[in-house]
Amino acid sequence: MDPFEVIGMAEKNAEQHRRSANENEASENAGTVDLRHFAFYAFAGRTGAVRWTRKNENIQTLSSDASQLIPQHNYKLDVHALNTRHPGEFECREFRESVLGVMPHHWDRREDTLLKLAHFRRHKRKALKKTQGKSTNYPFHKPEENHPPGKDDTKKISNLIGKAAKYAGSAKSKKPLPYVPTITNYTQLWWVPNVVVAHQREGIEAVHLPTGRTICKLHLQEGGLHADINGDGVLDHVQVVGGNGAEQTVVSGSMEVLRPCWAVATSGVPVREQLFNASICHHSPFNLFQHGEFSRSFSRTPDFGSLEVATPILIPRNDGHRHRKGSHGDIIFLTNRGEVTSYSPGLHGHDAIWQWQLLTGATWSNLPSPSGMMESRVVPTLKAFSLRVHDNRELILAAGDQEAIMMSPGGSLLTSVELPAAPTHALICEDFSNDGLTDLILVTSNGVYGFVQTRQPGALFFSTLVGCLIVVMGVIFVTQYLNSMKGKPRASSGPR
Repeated sequence: MDPFEVIGMAEKNAEQHRRSANENEASENAGTVDLRHFAFYAFAGRTGAVRWTRKNENIQTLSSDASQLIPQHNYKLDVHALNTRHPGEFECREFRESVLGVMPHHWDRREDTLLKLAHFRRHKRKALKKTQGKSTNYPFHKPEENHPPGKDDTKKISNLIGKAAKYAGSAKSKKPLPYVPTITNYTQLWWVPNVVVAHQREGIEAVHLPTGRTICKLHLQEGGLHADINGDGVLDHVQVVGGNGAEQTVVSGSMEVLRPCWAVATSGVPVREQLFNASICHHSPFNLFQHGEFSRSFSRTPDFGSLEVATPILIPRNDGHRHRKGSHGDIIFLTNRGEVTSYSPGLHGHDAIWQWQLLTGATWSNLPSPSGMMESRVVPTLKAFSLRVHDNRELILAAGDQEAIMMSPGGSLLTSVELPAAPTHALICEDFSNDGLTDLILVTSNGVYGFVQTRQPGALFFSTLVGCLIVVMGVIFVTQYLNSMKGKPRASSGPR
Protein backbone atom coordinates (compact mmCIF):
# COMPACT_ATOMS: atom_id res chain seq x y z
CA MET A 1 0.00 0.00 0.00
CA ASP A 2 1.19 3.50 -0.77
CA PRO A 3 2.50 5.29 2.36
CA PHE A 4 0.45 8.34 1.50
CA GLU A 5 -2.68 6.17 1.55
CA VAL A 6 -1.96 5.21 5.15
CA ILE A 7 -1.37 8.85 6.08
CA GLY A 8 -4.77 10.01 4.89
CA MET A 9 -7.14 7.19 5.92
CA ALA A 10 -9.16 9.28 8.38
CA GLU A 11 -9.19 12.51 6.37
CA LYS A 12 -12.24 11.85 4.19
CA ASN A 13 -14.69 11.60 7.08
CA ALA A 14 -13.32 14.69 8.80
CA GLU A 15 -13.41 16.68 5.55
CA GLN A 16 -17.12 16.04 5.08
CA HIS A 17 -17.94 17.36 8.56
CA ARG A 18 -15.84 20.48 8.08
CA ARG A 19 -17.03 21.36 4.58
CA SER A 20 -20.42 22.78 5.55
CA ALA A 21 -18.99 24.90 8.37
CA ASN A 22 -16.23 26.25 6.15
CA GLU A 23 -18.64 27.26 3.39
CA ASN A 24 -20.87 29.16 5.84
CA GLU A 25 -17.93 31.04 7.34
CA ALA A 26 -16.50 31.85 3.90
CA SER A 27 -19.80 33.39 2.79
CA GLU A 28 -19.81 35.66 5.85
CA ASN A 29 -16.26 36.88 5.17
CA ALA A 30 -16.71 37.25 1.41
CA GLY A 31 -16.16 41.00 1.55
CA THR A 32 -12.66 40.79 3.03
CA VAL A 33 -9.54 39.66 1.19
CA ASP A 34 -7.73 36.88 3.05
CA LEU A 35 -4.27 36.04 1.74
CA ARG A 36 -4.46 32.73 3.60
CA HIS A 37 -7.29 31.56 1.37
CA PHE A 38 -5.76 28.93 -0.88
CA ALA A 39 -7.59 26.48 -3.14
CA PHE A 40 -6.24 23.63 -5.26
CA TYR A 41 -7.78 22.43 -8.53
CA ALA A 42 -6.38 19.47 -10.47
CA PHE A 43 -7.46 18.81 -14.06
CA ALA A 44 -6.72 15.89 -16.35
CA GLY A 45 -4.24 16.87 -19.05
CA ARG A 46 -5.99 15.05 -21.90
CA THR A 47 -9.66 15.62 -21.22
CA GLY A 48 -9.67 18.64 -18.92
CA ALA A 49 -11.90 16.86 -16.44
CA VAL A 50 -11.61 17.77 -12.78
CA ARG A 51 -9.47 15.20 -10.95
CA TRP A 52 -9.84 16.66 -7.47
CA THR A 53 -10.36 19.93 -5.64
CA ARG A 54 -9.39 21.07 -2.19
CA LYS A 55 -10.10 24.36 -0.50
CA ASN A 56 -8.63 25.88 2.64
CA GLU A 57 -11.43 28.19 3.65
CA ASN A 58 -10.52 28.56 7.32
CA ILE A 59 -6.80 28.26 7.96
CA GLN A 60 -5.61 28.86 11.48
CA THR A 61 -2.07 29.92 12.20
CA LEU A 62 -0.56 27.05 14.15
CA SER A 63 2.69 27.01 16.03
CA SER A 64 5.61 25.19 14.48
CA ASP A 65 6.71 23.86 17.88
CA ALA A 66 7.26 20.14 17.53
CA SER A 67 5.81 19.42 20.99
CA GLN A 68 2.51 21.05 20.03
CA LEU A 69 2.14 18.98 16.88
CA ILE A 70 1.87 15.70 18.80
CA PRO A 71 -1.40 15.30 20.75
CA GLN A 72 0.24 13.08 23.39
CA HIS A 73 2.68 15.88 24.26
CA ASN A 74 0.16 18.73 24.30
CA TYR A 75 -2.27 18.57 27.20
CA LYS A 76 -4.04 21.75 26.05
CA LEU A 77 -5.56 20.15 22.96
CA ASP A 78 -9.33 19.96 23.15
CA VAL A 79 -11.64 17.62 21.27
CA HIS A 80 -12.08 20.05 18.37
CA ALA A 81 -8.33 20.51 17.99
CA LEU A 82 -7.78 16.76 17.99
CA ASN A 83 -10.40 16.31 15.28
CA THR A 84 -9.10 19.14 13.09
CA ARG A 85 -5.54 17.77 13.01
CA HIS A 86 -5.30 15.58 9.95
CA PRO A 87 -3.21 12.42 10.22
CA GLY A 88 0.22 13.21 8.85
CA GLU A 89 -0.66 16.77 7.81
CA PHE A 90 2.10 18.29 9.90
CA GLU A 91 4.47 15.32 9.85
CA CYS A 92 7.16 17.00 7.78
CA ARG A 93 9.89 15.36 9.81
CA GLU A 94 9.21 12.14 7.95
CA PHE A 95 10.15 13.94 4.73
CA ARG A 96 13.00 16.13 6.00
CA GLU A 97 15.31 15.55 3.01
CA SER A 98 12.48 16.17 0.56
CA VAL A 99 11.51 19.39 2.36
CA LEU A 100 15.07 20.70 2.11
CA GLY A 101 15.05 19.76 -1.57
CA VAL A 102 12.26 22.26 -2.37
CA MET A 103 14.01 25.16 -0.63
CA PRO A 104 14.70 28.07 -0.67
CA HIS A 105 11.39 29.58 0.37
CA HIS A 106 10.35 33.19 0.81
CA TRP A 107 7.01 34.98 0.83
CA ASP A 108 6.62 38.75 1.07
CA ARG A 109 3.67 39.46 -1.20
CA ARG A 110 0.94 37.68 -3.13
CA GLU A 111 3.08 37.30 -6.26
CA ASP A 112 5.52 35.12 -4.32
CA THR A 113 2.99 32.28 -4.21
CA LEU A 114 4.45 29.44 -6.24
CA LEU A 115 3.67 25.84 -7.21
CA LYS A 116 6.42 23.29 -7.89
CA LEU A 117 6.42 19.60 -8.71
CA ALA A 118 8.61 17.38 -6.54
CA HIS A 119 9.11 13.79 -5.43
CA PHE A 120 8.72 13.26 -1.69
CA ARG A 121 10.24 10.25 0.04
CA ARG A 122 10.27 9.29 3.67
CA HIS A 123 13.36 9.81 5.77
CA LYS A 124 15.58 6.73 5.75
CA ARG A 125 16.22 5.58 9.26
CA LYS A 126 19.29 3.64 10.28
CA ALA A 127 18.90 -0.10 10.01
CA LEU A 128 18.46 -1.78 13.39
CA LYS A 129 20.17 -4.97 14.36
CA LYS A 130 17.83 -7.88 13.76
CA THR A 131 17.31 -10.21 16.68
CA GLN A 132 16.26 -13.81 16.21
CA GLY A 133 12.51 -14.20 16.09
CA LYS A 134 11.81 -10.51 15.38
CA SER A 135 11.52 -8.56 12.17
CA THR A 136 11.56 -4.78 11.71
CA ASN A 137 9.09 -3.41 9.19
CA TYR A 138 7.88 0.00 8.21
CA PRO A 139 4.31 0.68 9.34
CA PHE A 140 3.05 1.03 5.77
CA HIS A 141 4.32 -2.43 4.77
CA LYS A 142 2.42 -5.60 5.32
CA PRO A 143 3.77 -7.37 8.45
CA GLU A 144 5.60 -10.56 7.82
CA GLU A 145 4.19 -13.72 9.36
CA ASN A 146 6.79 -16.21 10.42
CA HIS A 147 4.11 -18.72 11.45
CA PRO A 148 0.95 -18.21 9.39
CA PRO A 149 -2.15 -20.07 10.63
CA GLY A 150 -2.88 -23.45 9.07
CA LYS A 151 0.74 -24.18 8.23
CA ASP A 152 2.93 -26.57 10.17
CA ASP A 153 6.63 -26.09 9.52
CA THR A 154 7.51 -29.40 11.18
CA LYS A 155 5.97 -31.51 8.38
CA LYS A 156 8.62 -31.86 5.70
CA ILE A 157 6.39 -33.64 3.16
CA SER A 158 3.81 -30.84 3.07
CA ASN A 159 6.60 -28.29 2.75
CA LEU A 160 8.06 -30.10 -0.26
CA ILE A 161 4.65 -30.29 -1.94
CA GLY A 162 4.07 -26.58 -1.32
CA LYS A 163 7.46 -25.64 -2.77
CA ALA A 164 6.86 -27.81 -5.85
CA ALA A 165 3.47 -26.19 -6.47
CA LYS A 166 4.97 -22.74 -6.08
CA TYR A 167 7.76 -23.56 -8.52
CA ALA A 168 5.29 -24.93 -11.07
CA GLY A 169 3.16 -21.79 -10.85
CA SER A 170 6.13 -19.50 -11.33
CA ALA A 171 7.40 -21.41 -14.38
CA LYS A 172 4.72 -19.93 -16.66
CA SER A 173 6.04 -17.68 -19.38
CA LYS A 174 5.34 -14.01 -18.78
CA LYS A 175 5.67 -11.51 -21.60
CA PRO A 176 7.37 -8.28 -20.51
CA LEU A 177 5.02 -5.35 -20.93
CA PRO A 178 6.32 -1.94 -21.99
CA TYR A 179 6.52 0.25 -18.88
CA VAL A 180 5.41 3.84 -19.13
CA PRO A 181 5.97 5.81 -15.90
CA THR A 182 2.85 7.65 -14.76
CA ILE A 183 1.88 9.53 -11.63
CA THR A 184 -0.17 7.07 -9.59
CA ASN A 185 -0.66 6.17 -5.95
CA TYR A 186 2.25 3.75 -6.24
CA THR A 187 4.83 6.01 -7.87
CA GLN A 188 8.25 5.09 -6.43
CA LEU A 189 10.69 6.44 -9.01
CA TRP A 190 12.68 9.40 -7.72
CA TRP A 191 12.50 11.29 -11.01
CA VAL A 192 8.69 11.06 -11.31
CA PRO A 193 6.94 13.78 -9.23
CA ASN A 194 4.32 12.59 -6.78
CA VAL A 195 3.50 15.87 -4.98
CA VAL A 196 2.93 19.50 -5.81
CA VAL A 197 4.55 21.89 -3.34
CA ALA A 198 2.82 25.21 -2.69
CA HIS A 199 4.95 28.09 -1.41
CA GLN A 200 2.44 30.32 0.34
CA ARG A 201 2.22 32.88 3.10
CA GLU A 202 2.16 30.43 5.98
CA GLY A 203 4.96 28.22 4.67
CA ILE A 204 5.03 25.23 2.35
CA GLU A 205 2.41 22.58 1.74
CA ALA A 206 2.97 19.31 -0.12
CA VAL A 207 -0.17 17.91 -1.76
CA HIS A 208 -0.35 14.35 -3.08
CA LEU A 209 -0.85 14.57 -6.85
CA PRO A 210 -3.18 11.59 -7.42
CA THR A 211 -5.52 12.26 -4.47
CA GLY A 212 -5.08 15.91 -3.44
CA ARG A 213 -4.38 15.10 0.21
CA THR A 214 -1.97 17.17 2.26
CA ILE A 215 0.92 14.96 3.33
CA CYS A 216 3.17 17.67 4.76
CA LYS A 217 2.55 21.23 5.86
CA LEU A 218 5.39 23.22 7.40
CA HIS A 219 4.56 26.58 8.96
CA LEU A 220 7.38 29.07 8.40
CA GLN A 221 7.77 32.61 9.65
CA GLU A 222 6.64 35.19 7.14
CA GLY A 223 9.40 37.30 5.61
CA GLY A 224 13.05 36.56 5.06
CA LEU A 225 14.79 33.61 3.44
CA HIS A 226 14.27 29.99 4.50
CA ALA A 227 17.05 27.69 3.30
CA ASP A 228 19.88 25.48 4.51
CA ILE A 229 22.56 28.14 4.19
CA ASN A 230 25.42 26.19 5.83
CA GLY A 231 24.67 22.74 4.40
CA ASP A 232 24.21 20.96 7.74
CA GLY A 233 20.82 19.49 6.83
CA VAL A 234 18.86 21.84 9.12
CA LEU A 235 16.52 24.52 7.79
CA ASP A 236 17.76 28.05 8.54
CA HIS A 237 16.08 31.45 8.47
CA VAL A 238 17.75 34.69 7.36
CA GLN A 239 15.90 37.95 7.92
CA VAL A 240 16.90 41.56 7.36
CA VAL A 241 15.90 44.38 9.66
CA GLY A 242 15.20 47.79 8.19
CA GLY A 243 12.65 50.49 7.65
CA ASN A 244 11.18 53.35 9.64
CA GLY A 245 14.18 53.51 11.96
CA ALA A 246 12.33 51.54 14.63
CA GLU A 247 13.94 48.66 16.43
CA GLN A 248 12.07 45.40 16.11
CA THR A 249 12.39 41.82 17.17
CA VAL A 250 13.75 39.71 14.36
CA VAL A 251 12.87 36.23 15.53
CA SER A 252 9.59 35.39 17.19
CA GLY A 253 10.21 34.18 20.71
CA SER A 254 13.62 35.85 20.89
CA MET A 255 14.40 38.68 23.28
CA GLU A 256 17.21 40.06 21.11
CA VAL A 257 16.39 43.30 19.32
CA LEU A 258 18.48 44.38 16.34
CA ARG A 259 18.81 47.76 14.72
CA PRO A 260 17.84 48.48 11.12
CA CYS A 261 20.25 47.49 8.37
CA TRP A 262 21.21 44.34 10.25
CA ALA A 263 20.66 40.73 9.26
CA VAL A 264 20.20 37.78 11.59
CA ALA A 265 20.31 34.07 10.79
CA THR A 266 18.83 31.35 12.97
CA SER A 267 18.83 27.58 12.66
CA GLY A 268 16.02 25.11 13.14
CA VAL A 269 12.22 25.03 13.01
CA PRO A 270 11.45 25.89 15.78
CA VAL A 271 14.52 28.07 16.36
CA ARG A 272 17.32 26.25 18.16
CA GLU A 273 20.24 28.64 17.90
CA GLN A 274 21.45 31.81 16.26
CA LEU A 275 24.04 31.44 13.52
CA PHE A 276 25.12 35.04 13.02
CA ASN A 277 24.09 38.69 12.90
CA ALA A 278 25.88 41.13 10.63
CA SER A 279 25.56 44.59 9.15
CA ILE A 280 24.70 45.02 5.48
CA CYS A 281 25.35 48.78 5.26
CA HIS A 282 28.62 50.73 4.99
CA HIS A 283 30.94 47.83 5.60
CA SER A 284 34.23 48.69 7.31
CA PRO A 285 37.37 47.60 5.44
CA PHE A 286 38.81 46.13 8.63
CA ASN A 287 35.45 44.64 9.70
CA LEU A 288 35.78 46.13 13.18
CA PHE A 289 32.93 45.65 15.63
CA GLN A 290 30.97 43.67 13.08
CA HIS A 291 28.96 41.64 15.57
CA GLY A 292 27.42 42.10 18.97
CA GLU A 293 26.67 45.04 21.21
CA PHE A 294 30.00 46.82 20.56
CA SER A 295 29.00 47.53 16.99
CA ARG A 296 25.74 49.05 18.13
CA SER A 297 27.48 51.33 20.60
CA PHE A 298 30.36 52.56 18.43
CA SER A 299 28.75 52.48 14.98
CA ARG A 300 27.51 55.56 13.22
CA THR A 301 23.90 56.50 13.67
CA PRO A 302 22.68 57.60 10.23
CA ASP A 303 19.05 58.21 9.42
CA PHE A 304 17.39 54.85 8.76
CA GLY A 305 13.90 56.31 8.45
CA SER A 306 13.75 55.71 4.69
CA LEU A 307 15.76 52.48 4.68
CA GLU A 308 14.25 49.52 2.83
CA VAL A 309 15.71 46.09 2.24
CA ALA A 310 14.92 43.32 -0.20
CA THR A 311 14.53 39.68 0.74
CA PRO A 312 17.99 38.06 0.74
CA ILE A 313 18.84 35.26 -1.67
CA LEU A 314 21.17 32.27 -1.62
CA ILE A 315 23.78 31.74 -4.34
CA PRO A 316 25.33 28.22 -4.37
CA ARG A 317 29.01 28.19 -3.51
CA ASN A 318 31.43 25.52 -4.75
CA ASP A 319 33.70 24.49 -1.88
CA GLY A 320 34.77 21.12 -3.25
CA HIS A 321 32.08 19.19 -1.39
CA ARG A 322 28.78 17.88 -2.63
CA HIS A 323 25.76 19.66 -1.21
CA ARG A 324 22.03 19.41 -1.72
CA LYS A 325 20.59 21.68 -4.39
CA GLY A 326 19.48 24.98 -2.92
CA SER A 327 21.72 24.73 0.14
CA HIS A 328 25.14 25.98 1.28
CA GLY A 329 26.07 29.18 -0.44
CA ASP A 330 26.57 32.91 -0.15
CA ILE A 331 23.79 35.11 1.20
CA ILE A 332 23.23 38.24 -0.90
CA PHE A 333 21.56 41.38 0.53
CA LEU A 334 20.24 44.53 -1.18
CA THR A 335 19.19 47.90 0.26
CA ASN A 336 17.27 50.71 -1.41
CA ARG A 337 20.50 52.71 -1.49
CA GLY A 338 21.96 50.28 -4.01
CA GLU A 339 24.27 48.47 -1.59
CA VAL A 340 24.71 44.81 -2.51
CA THR A 341 26.49 42.78 0.18
CA SER A 342 27.62 39.17 0.20
CA TYR A 343 28.27 36.95 3.22
CA SER A 344 29.28 33.30 3.34
CA PRO A 345 28.81 30.84 6.22
CA GLY A 346 31.71 30.67 8.63
CA LEU A 347 33.61 27.69 9.91
CA HIS A 348 31.38 24.84 11.12
CA GLY A 349 28.31 26.74 9.88
CA HIS A 350 28.45 29.49 12.52
CA ASP A 351 29.22 33.19 12.11
CA ALA A 352 29.43 34.90 8.73
CA ILE A 353 32.40 35.86 6.59
CA TRP A 354 32.13 39.13 4.67
CA GLN A 355 32.89 38.56 0.98
CA TRP A 356 32.26 41.82 -0.87
CA GLN A 357 30.06 44.89 -1.09
CA LEU A 358 29.16 46.81 -4.25
CA LEU A 359 27.43 50.18 -4.59
CA THR A 360 25.12 49.98 -7.62
CA GLY A 361 22.36 51.94 -9.29
CA ALA A 362 19.63 49.56 -8.11
CA THR A 363 18.01 52.16 -5.86
CA TRP A 364 14.36 52.84 -5.09
CA SER A 365 12.17 54.81 -2.70
CA ASN A 366 8.63 54.33 -1.43
CA LEU A 367 8.25 57.57 0.51
CA PRO A 368 4.78 59.15 0.46
CA SER A 369 4.19 62.13 -1.81
CA PRO A 370 3.96 65.68 -0.39
CA SER A 371 0.17 65.45 -0.56
CA GLY A 372 0.32 62.51 1.82
CA MET A 373 -0.90 59.96 -0.71
CA MET A 374 1.14 56.85 -1.42
CA GLU A 375 1.73 56.37 -5.13
CA SER A 376 2.19 52.98 -6.79
CA ARG A 377 4.64 51.04 -4.66
CA VAL A 378 8.01 50.15 -6.17
CA VAL A 379 8.85 46.47 -5.81
CA PRO A 380 12.61 45.75 -5.89
CA THR A 381 14.14 42.64 -7.40
CA LEU A 382 16.87 40.47 -5.95
CA LYS A 383 17.06 36.98 -7.36
CA ALA A 384 19.42 34.38 -8.77
CA PHE A 385 19.12 33.62 -12.47
CA SER A 386 21.09 31.91 -15.22
CA LEU A 387 21.92 33.34 -18.63
CA ARG A 388 20.87 30.14 -20.38
CA VAL A 389 17.89 27.92 -19.75
CA HIS A 390 18.70 24.86 -17.60
CA ASP A 391 22.14 26.23 -16.76
CA ASN A 392 23.50 25.52 -13.29
CA ARG A 393 25.70 28.61 -13.18
CA GLU A 394 23.72 31.39 -11.55
CA LEU A 395 24.21 35.15 -11.56
CA ILE A 396 22.75 37.90 -9.38
CA LEU A 397 19.97 40.16 -10.67
CA ALA A 398 19.20 43.32 -8.69
CA ALA A 399 16.76 46.01 -9.80
CA GLY A 400 15.39 49.23 -8.36
CA ASP A 401 13.06 51.83 -9.84
CA GLN A 402 15.32 53.01 -12.69
CA GLU A 403 18.03 50.43 -13.29
CA ALA A 404 18.62 46.68 -13.23
CA ILE A 405 22.11 45.25 -12.81
CA MET A 406 23.63 41.83 -13.27
CA MET A 407 26.55 40.68 -11.17
CA SER A 408 28.67 37.59 -10.83
CA PRO A 409 28.72 35.65 -7.53
CA GLY A 410 32.18 37.13 -6.96
CA GLY A 411 30.90 40.72 -7.00
CA SER A 412 31.85 41.79 -10.54
CA LEU A 413 29.42 44.08 -12.34
CA LEU A 414 28.57 42.46 -15.69
CA THR A 415 25.98 44.74 -17.27
CA SER A 416 23.12 47.10 -16.49
CA VAL A 417 19.71 47.79 -18.04
CA GLU A 418 17.78 51.06 -17.82
CA LEU A 419 14.14 50.55 -16.89
CA PRO A 420 11.52 52.68 -18.70
CA ALA A 421 9.28 52.80 -15.60
CA ALA A 422 9.27 51.77 -11.97
CA PRO A 423 8.40 48.07 -11.48
CA THR A 424 5.28 47.16 -9.54
CA HIS A 425 6.28 43.48 -9.50
CA ALA A 426 9.60 41.72 -9.27
CA LEU A 427 11.32 41.18 -12.62
CA ILE A 428 10.43 37.88 -14.28
CA CYS A 429 13.23 35.79 -15.77
CA GLU A 430 11.88 33.59 -18.57
CA ASP A 431 12.80 32.64 -22.14
CA PHE A 432 9.84 34.14 -24.02
CA SER A 433 11.86 34.41 -27.29
CA ASN A 434 12.45 30.64 -27.32
CA ASP A 435 16.14 30.92 -28.19
CA GLY A 436 17.56 29.20 -25.11
CA LEU A 437 18.61 32.47 -23.46
CA THR A 438 16.93 33.95 -20.40
CA ASP A 439 14.95 37.14 -21.03
CA LEU A 440 13.51 39.73 -18.63
CA ILE A 441 9.88 40.84 -18.22
CA LEU A 442 9.12 44.16 -16.51
CA VAL A 443 5.63 44.80 -15.11
CA THR A 444 4.78 48.44 -14.41
CA SER A 445 1.68 50.45 -13.64
CA ASN A 446 1.37 51.59 -17.27
CA GLY A 447 2.43 48.50 -19.21
CA VAL A 448 4.53 45.38 -19.57
CA TYR A 449 8.01 45.47 -21.13
CA GLY A 450 10.18 42.65 -22.41
CA PHE A 451 13.98 42.66 -22.67
CA VAL A 452 15.48 40.05 -25.00
CA GLN A 453 18.97 38.72 -24.44
CA THR A 454 20.97 38.61 -27.68
CA ARG A 455 24.31 37.11 -28.56
CA GLN A 456 27.00 39.61 -29.49
CA PRO A 457 28.41 38.90 -32.99
CA GLY A 458 31.73 40.45 -31.99
CA ALA A 459 32.21 37.94 -29.20
CA LEU A 460 31.38 35.07 -31.58
CA PHE A 461 33.84 36.37 -34.18
CA PHE A 462 36.56 36.78 -31.56
CA SER A 463 36.01 33.24 -30.26
CA THR A 464 36.17 31.86 -33.81
CA LEU A 465 39.35 33.81 -34.53
CA VAL A 466 41.05 32.54 -31.39
CA GLY A 467 40.08 28.98 -32.26
CA CYS A 468 41.50 29.31 -35.78
CA LEU A 469 44.76 30.73 -34.41
CA ILE A 470 45.11 27.80 -32.03
CA VAL A 471 44.58 25.33 -34.88
CA VAL A 472 47.12 27.13 -37.12
CA MET A 473 49.71 27.19 -34.34
CA GLY A 474 49.20 23.48 -33.77
CA VAL A 475 49.66 22.69 -37.48
CA ILE A 476 52.84 24.81 -37.65
CA PHE A 477 54.28 23.10 -34.58
CA VAL A 478 53.62 19.61 -35.94
CA THR A 479 55.06 20.53 -39.36
CA GLN A 480 58.27 21.94 -37.90
CA TYR A 481 58.67 18.90 -35.68
CA LEU A 482 58.35 16.49 -38.62
CA ASN A 483 60.78 18.53 -40.77
CA SER A 484 63.37 18.57 -38.00
CA MET A 485 63.14 14.80 -37.68
CA LYS A 486 63.76 14.34 -41.45
CA GLY A 487 66.76 16.73 -41.55
CA LYS A 488 68.79 14.95 -38.88
CA PRO A 489 71.68 12.73 -40.32
CA ARG A 490 71.41 9.08 -39.42
CA ALA A 491 74.34 7.52 -37.53
CA SER A 492 76.16 4.86 -39.62
CA SER A 493 76.32 1.46 -38.00
CA GLY A 494 79.06 -0.07 -40.27
CA PRO A 495 82.91 0.20 -39.82
CA ARG A 496 84.74 3.03 -41.56
